[in-house]
Amino acid sequence: MSDNKARTPDRKFALIAPIVIGLAAIGVVIVLLLRPDPAPPAKVEPPPAAAPSPPAVAAPPKVTSATRADLIADAEAAASAFAAGAAAPPSKLLGERFALRLAFGCGGPAPDPGPLQAFYQLDPGTRTVRLVARPATWTDLPLVRGAPTPPATEAVEGFWIPRPWLRTDACPRRREVAPPATPTPVEAPSLGVAIFHGAEASRAQRRGERPYEHVIKLPADSDGQGLSFVLLLEGRVAGFSDRAAVHCWGESVDHRPVCLYAVEIDRVAFEDAQGAVLAQWPT
Repeated sequence: MSDNKARTPDRKFALIAPIVIGLAAIGVVIVLLLRPDPAPPAKVEPPPAAAPSPPAVAAPPKVTSATRADLIADAEAAASAFAAGAAAPPSKLLGERFALRLAFGCGGPAPDPGPLQAFYQLDPGTRTVRLVARPATWTDLPLVRGAPTPPATEAVEGFWIPRPWLRTDACPRRREVAPPATPTPVEAPSLGVAIFHGAEASRAQRRGERPYEHVIKLPADSDGQGLSFVLLLEGRVAGFSDRAAVHCWGESVDHRPVCLYAVEIDRVAFEDAQGAVLAQWPT
């Protein structure tokens, strides 16, 4: 016969349950204590400040030198003023550097150079070309004797600028023309650059008796008749003692005035027709 009487809870289970719950709580606490601390949030570095732009540096000024055309134009104004009996206008070239290129050999080699200041000669036996540039001595020129030269000037040398009506550096163009009935003489030099040597200056700077010379081999495909070269003179327009860059003088009102620049030359060179330096001398 079944027993329908209600039973009391198992006393043993009642005793164990609190212990189990306590142990579970202790385990949870231990897990929480042993869990590593969460990593701190990554520190966000501020973006680096843009480097300041370097200050703008101005490009060095381009060194320019007066050319043959500049010297001719300035001297024309001085010659015109001299012929008119007026004071020469101030020259913008005083104290400026110049690079004067004088083409030579335009008519071929010069077996007998005569008064030529720059020329070349051929030696067919050795197939060599001899380049020569010889400054003229102008100490006794009327223009030099009457000009306000620098103090203690003992000697004056220089180079004429051939064909001062031609402003380009190259040789003039040759033209075939019928000979006139009465040929006229070639025009005398009328424009040059003068170097004034003081009594105390080194005589090694004087080149009147020591021309600039250089020998090169004749190109294999050339007979030496169609060559041309350039005499390069570099320096500064120093001016006369009255601070004039150029002075002029004339024999009469019907003669073209002769004008000279007072200069200092610090480099002389020979170049070929393409501008390649063949030889040079610092002075």
